[in-house]
Amino acid sequence: MIRAVMFDFDGTVIDTMNEYAGLASEIIEEIAGIDREKAKSLYLSTAGMSFKEQLKIMGIEGGKAEEIYRRFIEGKMVILKSKRISPHVEILIGNLKERGIISSLSTNNECSVVYLIDGIRAFDEVLCFNGSDSYKGEPHLKFLMEKYGLRKEEIVFIGDSDYDIRTYSVLGIKSIKTRGIFSEEERERIIREILEMG
Repeated sequence: MIRAVMFDFDGTVIDTMNEYAGLASEIIEEIAGIDREKAKSLYLSTAGMSFKEQLKIMGIEGGKAEEIYRRFIEGKMVILKSKRISPHVEILIGNLKERGIISSLSTNNECSVVYLIDGIRAFDEVLCFNGSDSYKGEPHLKFLMEKYGLRKEEIVFIGDSDYDIRTYSVLGIKSIKTRGIFSEEERERIIREILEMG
């Protein structure tokens, strides 16, 4: 029986990926000299990782990486201040609560950024990147399991990127891939799949 659902953030409960990709590619081109389209493609292909990890994969380190990271976080905060989690996610969380199922956000976004989002406190747990030891994957999973006395087979993860799905699959967590919970049809598909898992 499923007792907890972990949700990815960007591209799953909030529609921000294209805006982030545009912001990141603009800053990367300006500071690191990587063509904007190539930077955008690299950003999207590594979605789900922390932005610092993404920059390393792009070969950007040191002072340039620090400046890009700083400006990207500032830009993300501007974008997110006007955002709200998808109303379909709010309905889905309500459906889960009615069934006694815990809802948790699991993201590599910085906690200071995540808490700007209107509606974010609908989740029972908001697990984000605290700058050191709290991040998507084993740390978030361990926290949730210990706090609620859960077993791995009682948890399902919902995410939009292959990286996200792989992160939890290798830990023994069932996953549901989505293009984003932004429609009634997708919301209904996800709740159906969760309930079919037992």
